[in-house]
Amino acid sequence: MHTQRSAVRIWLASFLALLTGCARDQQPPAVILVSIDTLRADHVGLYGYERDTTPFLDRWSRDATVFERAFTTAAWTLVAHMTMLTGLFPEQHDVTGKRRALSPEIPLLAERLRAAGYKTIGLYNPGWIHPRHGFQRGFDLFLPHANLEEADLHLREVLEGLDRRQPFFLFVHLFDVHCGPFTESENSLYPAPATYERMFLEAGAAALPERPAQEIWESPGLLGAKELQTLVAAYDGGIRQVDDQLALWFGELERRGLLQGALTIVTSDHGEALGQRGRLDRHGEYWQEGLHVPLIVRHPTGLQAGARVSQPVHLGDLVPTILDLTGLPADGRLPGHSLFGPLPEERVISGLKLPEAFVLRWPEKIVVGPKGWSLAVNLERDPLELAPEPGDRERFEKLRTEALAAGGTFPRALRIEELSPEDQAALDALGYGGDAGDGD
Repeated sequence: MHTQRSAVRIWLASFLALLTGCARDQQPPAVILVSIDTLRADHVGLYGYERDTTPFLDRWSRDATVFERAFTTAAWTLVAHMTMLTGLFPEQHDVTGKRRALSPEIPLLAERLRAAGYKTIGLYNPGWIHPRHGFQRGFDLFLPHANLEEADLHLREVLEGLDRRQPFFLFVHLFDVHCGPFTESENSLYPAPATYERMFLEAGAAALPERPAQEIWESPGLLGAKELQTLVAAYDGGIRQVDDQLALWFGELERRGLLQGALTIVTSDHGEALGQRGRLDRHGEYWQEGLHVPLIVRHPTGLQAGARVSQPVHLGDLVPTILDLTGLPADGRLPGHSLFGPLPEERVISGLKLPEAFVLRWPEKIVVGPKGWSLAVNLERDPLELAPEPGDRERFEKLRTEALAAGGTFPRALRIEELSPEDQAALDALGYGGDAGDGD
């Protein structure tokens, strides 16, 4: 773990780099934020995975900072992205159910940047990243896409319209590593072009049961060890498909001179269960396979290029980082920290996906649920979380209070009326039809 001295040194270098930029009267840096939905950190090459799932990101990371212990605040796209784009823990932004929308009194990152003169562009998959929850606020352009192919078309159109004299914020949300959409006619849980879906299949791999994909998804313990290997191979193929697309996009951004001096962030909202504990659904819940996400950040000046940081960080740190490096005022109500400032040696991360909640102060994690249920894990002694112990609810409350202390009281989320039949059907096709966490 970095020492306090190294943290101070990093902060000083960052401060000097910003002073230099100000002295040259440079335009604020472009901000590029890529969120790869459902990407487990331990299935990424630069995090030690043995398969060649991410050759581009592995290369890219050599000129960036890799955060080895980055955590989401919920293994759910809706809650995690609201943290990512507000800088608030779930208990603070309160968008913790499918019938909730962000209060207009809480600013989104795009609103902050547009007010500072940025051109703001959002390209997203409209499952949970959706105007009904307030995600569109602050974006000059907010375009949905169904898949990578459509996202590619939209991105290339966007690039043609960018004015280099105006800084821009580009948010790209990709859903192609995620399961589904499920159809009655196929049993593939991670559909992708055949080249990718079969890329990591071994000879003689077991076929999945001849059942609808949604039935497989919702049936705990249905798949045996060999069938799970087939499932994981398909998941890994989807990662490689996205990585290959990122290589093309970043190459085009480089060719156009849009990466030079930009703040570039590649991360994920949550991981995936992959049958590790008998279940496929719920995206890994509160276990490490659900909460540990990749986080790769390239500083505008190249600061900390090639560094690996082991202090725990979380998705709520992204907004403070972007405010810091774009020269915008810090917001003391946010619980996070700039990733290029001094990171606390000890900090508490608070997360919530109903009906469970967790706190994490490395290496201690406590999870609580309804009816007095709780568990505790020491992630250094038990990194695979194979022997959890009963959790201390009093300590959980103490740590959560510590995590939420800085922000004070925030306005509650707005209530959304029933989802339209079309929206509900789309979510059902992605395996969210019976998720207890969707309720209000």
